[in-house]
This record gives sequence, C-alpha cells and structure tokens, in this order.
Amino acid sequence: MLRRRKRWQAYPDRPELVGDISARHGLPSLVARILLNRGIYESEDILAFLDPSLERLYPPFRLADLEPAAQRLGRAVIKGEPIAIYGDYDVDGLTATSLMSNFFRELGINCTTYIPNRLKEGYGLKIKGLRELSNHARLVVTVDCGISDVREVAWAKAQGLEVIVTDHHELPPELPPALAVVNPKRGGEDYPFADLAGVGVALLLASGVRANLRESGWFKRHPEPNLRFYLDLVALGTAADVAPMVGENRILVRQGLKVLEESRRPGLVALKEVAGLEGKPISYRDAVFRLAPRLNAAGRLGQARGALELLLSRDLAQARIQARHLSDLNRQRQSLEEKVMRQALDLVGQQDLGDRRVWVLAGEGWHPGVLGIVAARLAEACHRPVALVSLEEGRGRGSARSVEGFHLFRGLAACREILSRFGGHQAAAGFEVQAADLEALQEGLEQAFDQQVGPEPLKPTLKVDAKVLLEDLDAHFYQHLERLRPFGPGNPEPVLACAGVECLTSRIVGERHLKVQLAQNGCLMEAIAFDMAAAHPLGGSLEVAFSPRFSFFQGRLRPELQLLDWTRA
Repeated sequence: MLRRRKRWQAYPDRPELVGDISARHGLPSLVARILLNRGIYESEDILAFLDPSLERLYPPFRLADLEPAAQRLGRAVIKGEPIAIYGDYDVDGLTATSLMSNFFRELGINCTTYIPNRLKEGYGLKIKGLRELSNHARLVVTVDCGISDVREVAWAKAQGLEVIVTDHHELPPELPPALAVVNPKRGGEDYPFADLAGVGVALLLASGVRANLRESGWFKRHPEPNLRFYLDLVALGTAADVAPMVGENRILVRQGLKVLEESRRPGLVALKEVAGLEGKPISYRDAVFRLAPRLNAAGRLGQARGALELLLSRDLAQARIQARHLSDLNRQRQSLEEKVMRQALDLVGQQDLGDRRVWVLAGEGWHPGVLGIVAARLAEACHRPVALVSLEEGRGRGSARSVEGFHLFRGLAACREILSRFGGHQAAAGFEVQAADLEALQEGLEQAFDQQVGPEPLKPTLKVDAKVLLEDLDAHFYQHLERLRPFGPGNPEPVLACAGVECLTSRIVGERHLKVQLAQNGCLMEAIAFDMAAAHPLGGSLEVAFSPRFSFFQGRLRPELQLLDWTRA
C-alpha cells in the first residue's frame, strides 16, 4: 500500500488558543491542541477532564425514577425480601447482573439471577424467564434490558410481580408499566448525561439503595458496602459496550481500570490469566479486545450463564476452569465468525452490492451469535452500515452495525412496519424480520440513510490532530498524553501525521501485523500496523499517520506508534 486508504482531514490550526491552554495548565502545546480538538477549552472543563475523579459524578438521585426504585429496594433489604435480577447475555448485561447480585448478597439478601439464552430466547425480557424468577422472588430488577418490553412487564404486573426496569437503550414511544423505569435517556436537565452503559446504571442504583439504607440507619447494625469494589465490573462492561468515553463514563472507566488491574475477584483474576494480562497494566484496549471477547463468546454461543458464574465465582480454582472453558468457546466463536465473514463477502459480489450505501445480507443458518461482530468488521472495513440476517424457515434474526454519521436505531425505526421486533442505539442494533421483507428492509435503510446523510456514500476519513516531527514525541509528551486516557468513542486516540519519515525495516509479527522501524533526523521509533502484513516489505521515505501509544514489553511500558495510514513522501 503506497497510497492513502483514507482522506486525511486536519483540524483547524488555532495557535493562539493552543498557546493559551498550554500556558494556563502547564501542558505541552501538542497535548493542549488535542484537548482543543476535542472541544475542551474552558479551564473548568480541562480540570475536570484531567482529573476524572469519582467526586465529579452527578448525584444518582438526579436520575428519573431512581429514588422510588432505591426506596423499594431499601425496604426489601430491611425486610429481608428475596430479589431477582433479570440480565442480558452481553458483557454489559453480565457485569451489571454480577454487580447487582453481589451487592444485594453483600447486604445479606437472597438474590436469584436470570440470563436469557441468546440463541433460543433472544434479547429482552421473556415471559419464560419472568415465570422462572417468580418462583424465587416477587421483586424483579432488570439490568441492561426491559425498556421496550411493555407486554412482558404488564404480564409480570398481572402476576403480582413488582418490576424495576434499569436500562440504557433508546426510549420507545411507550414505557413499560413498571414500578420504576431508570434510564439515563429520560434525564433531560436533571440528569444531563444520557450515555451510561447498563452496568453504569446498575452502579447508580446500588449507590441509591446504599444512600437509602444509610439514611434509615440500617448501617449502624450492618457493614456498609464499598462501591469502589465494583468499579472493575463497571469499567469492563462500559468499555465492552463501546459507550462514549466522555463525562460519567470516562470517570467510571478511568477509575475502574485501576480497580480491574488490582482486582482479586476470582473470576476476573482467572480471566486476566487466560488473556495473558495477569500482573500487567490493564488498558481500555485490553478490556475491549482481550477480556470482553471471552465473556461475549459464551453469550454468542448460548452459554452466557457460564460467563455469569465466572464473574460470581468465589473460588479461584473453579474460576480458572471456567475461564479456560470461555477461552475455548472464544476460539469456536472466531471460527464461526470467519465462516460467516467469507459467506457474507461472497454475497456482496454475487448480488453486486458494492456500490450500495447500506448492506443487508442474509444467509440460511448463519450462527446468530456472531452476526454482530461480523457486521461490525464489515462496517469498519467497507465504511457503511451493515445488517446481517440469519434465516430459518422464512424468519430472520438480524444484527446491524453502523458508522459515524448514520443513526442506526432511527434507521430501523423508519422500517418499523416490516420489523416484528427491534432495539438498540446509534451504533448497534438487533431486529427480527421476515425473509420476504429483506429487500424492503434494504430499501428502507437506504432511504433512511439518504435522509440522514445524503445520497453519496460516506467516505472514510482520518481526522489528524496535528503534524509533528518524531522528536516532538518525547517523554514529557507521553507523560501528559496518559492524562487524556482512556481513549474510545467520543475521546478518540490522537492521530498525528509526520512527513519525511524513513522506513528502515519491516517485518511480519503474529502472522497478520506489520512491525516497522521509523527514523527522522536521528530519532528512531518502533511502529506497528495491525492487519497490514500484506504491505511487507515496506521501506523508503514515507508520510505517515499514526496514534502514539504504549506497549508492554519485558515487564515495562515503552512508547510505540500505531501506524494507521501512509503514502510515499
């Protein structure tokens, strides 16, 4: 590859503002420029960003319905009533279920959990699960699900069950008739941060219950839970759900990664061991790409209960057995994923979809557990929204992923007449559709795309924060760069461009990746280009775009560049 794969788009050059931020806060000008590019200029906002402490979180009772939910659960704790938790099979749902279950058990409450089988039951509340929980408790708390399940909550209410819904997905036209519906998207001015993950909502509910019990004087006779202990689960679930790394989420993940790194929770200790992370610093990237996939694999293959048991485990020896099993499931998931990927790409060619702005692809018997991850890979590689559908006896279960610029949930909402069920958010969603309506879904999503984006396909763009020299990336820069982490959606890793760089060597590592040595004016730096082994051998004078990062090697962190794009100088 000797030409740019993406269009490089530079942020405006605003040297006076950069100099002002740098002087006010003692920051390298390059770090000040990155902050400015993220829309962070006011001193108060910069201080909050550089110091994402737990004290900066909004009070939980600003969340709509959290107070009645906390009061009811507080009464249940005081009276010793059993509580049931209805969760979801992805990492966000599993960590939220684990958090709630452990929290109430720490308070001495008998707590029963239910995770639906992804392959047999699908997403959301199911009457089968509610009926099973009704045998153990009359008070049910949903986590990471329930906001769209009006019929199921009404059924539970008719059976004498009290239901508290906690969720973070988009609000439907009608809210379920629950005792309380806690969702940050109901917040408005009272709770101005709408993008919490499900596990973040669960943490705030636990905080509300603890505050209620504290006010009642219950903790004068009982030990009070330390909610910091649960931040490892919050960080893992929030990162895995690709929630925006801004505001409350950034605080929770920044603090939670520290807890995750030192966590002695048996399930997470075992999970870190099988992922090769025990005793190492844990980054956002580690949580997303090394820990979360092993938990997600269980849910994708219909064995999410085993992943929950790992998170709830109190025995390290048993947890290690469970963690190894999850790693085996992850390898099976990868094999299924590659099979569906090949077949989906074949369909693109057979149906001549290359120029379509949205892809709707369907296959008979495709494993529904890997559709989302394959759709995400295709959407990223081909830069367009992708919906994959597994067909069986004329019915289809689908999973879709989007790209920046197209709100997927709104797109599906525009097709609601042909969808028997759908839910999700801006970037990811699931749905059910009849095979006969697939072409109509394709047309409907393309019409929604035209309305949101326009008639032209989205072009992949690389937003470049600044042009630099390699010598600018010194220890002082890296020290302050760490204060901007964790990077993720909403707070992307900085992208820098450098011209006149000599590529001295290149080699293939891990079969798929390219490792190179770059030089400029006597400064040498290592760089890695993921999934770009085909570009070997690479050499000569280049203009490169990269993200500065750390790699962990031989027991220590060292600066490294992640090569994103390049062209001949």
